Amino acid sequence: MGTLDRLWEERAGEFAGTAMRYLRLVANSGFMFSIYALFLVGGFMYPAFLEWLPAYVPVLELFTLLFTYFLTRNPIRTFLKEADMVFLLPVENQMRSYFRKSVVYSYTLQSLFIVLLYFILGPLYQNRLFEESNSFLLVLVIILAVKGWNIASAWAEWRLQDHRVRFGLLAGRVILTASLLYIVFADASWLMAVILLAVMAGVYAFWHGRLAKKYALKWEAVFLMEQRRLSSFYRFIQSFADVPFIKSPVKRRRWLSGLAERMPFQKDKAYRYMYVKAFVRSGEYLGMYARLLLVGCLVMYAFPFEWLRVLVSVLFVYLTGVQLRTLWYHFDTNIWPDLYPLALSEKEYSFQFLVLRLLMLQSVLFAGAYLLLGTYMLFSLFILGAGLLLSYYLSRQKPKNRLELS
Repeated sequence: MGTLDRLWEERAGEFAGTAMRYLRLVANSGFMFSIYALFLVGGFMYPAFLEWLPAYVPVLELFTLLFTYFLTRNPIRTFLKEADMVFLLPVENQMRSYFRKSVVYSYTLQSLFIVLLYFILGPLYQNRLFEESNSFLLVLVIILAVKGWNIASAWAEWRLQDHRVRFGLLAGRVILTASLLYIVFADASWLMAVILLAVMAGVYAFWHGRLAKKYALKWEAVFLMEQRRLSSFYRFIQSFADVPFIKSPVKRRRWLSGLAERMPFQKDKAYRYMYVKAFVRSGEYLGMYARLLLVGCLVMYAFPFEWLRVLVSVLFVYLTGVQLRTLWYHFDTNIWPDLYPLALSEKEYSFQFLVLRLLMLQSVLFAGAYLLLGTYMLFSLFILGAGLLLSYYLSRQKPKNRLELS
């Protein structure tokens, strides 16, 4: 038992040490400077944003949706390795302490992010929803309690084999969480909030709490969850340093994969075809691209001044270009592309071809989003022109000379 307890601490400590060394490399890059600049500008403009925000904006509904998402999204870091499914599976009954630490660790990190987000949105909350500071802190306590219920329930649900049952339970947790948050944020009925909290406690006690006694843990599913978390972290770091290869999930996405099928089936288009397929079907690139596009549009909407919207659009095009660098290394661990009778210049051109068009599309969409928000056509042209110029520059910057972690 003691050995298993030390095993979790050793693995968590090993990952923390490696992550800190990688994050120091990221902190010294221009990417972090862009993030700092965004926070500084956002903090400076926050009071003006609160005054500018129209009264018809559904702040209550947006708060409910945002926090429901983060409370019901519960990835759990277990630090499991592939060999554990062979060597640790026989001692699963002795690993309750190991997995309990994993759940507490995941809850702590995710709660820290939620607290940070809550305090960032605090001025908006007090300005539009409720002004009493006591209620502000009480709501935070309720949010953290609901987060604990969600993550404990989610961990128990990983013992269920049928993904449809897990999805149904997730839907139920989303409904309960959203209902409670709506009532609390609206300051509608604290009695109803207490009743919903009691329902949550009862559901866990009479359903989730008994799953551990009836079902064994689904190790394959938990290991895949761990691999997805590691993959997300290392894909981000890969823009700045060499990292170990982590398998990424591949999704067919037939409705988008057809774009690659329209390309001419020619020898010199092989890398272009592969890069388009990798972007569309990988579990990382397409989601990153869509998230940055959506967040960029939301931040543009939040800033009331025209020149700041131009700056935000250019900044998010730059952030997207930095993140797309990792696509260059997507096939580095696959031996087959190295055997293709193609020059390296074909790979470079195909990579630049895709990145240029993705960034140009994002620039056009940002300019279009501004037309829906702004009043001056000239600023929309500025966004388009600056975005296209930056897109061309970033597409010509082939990633190279990445830092190696010693």
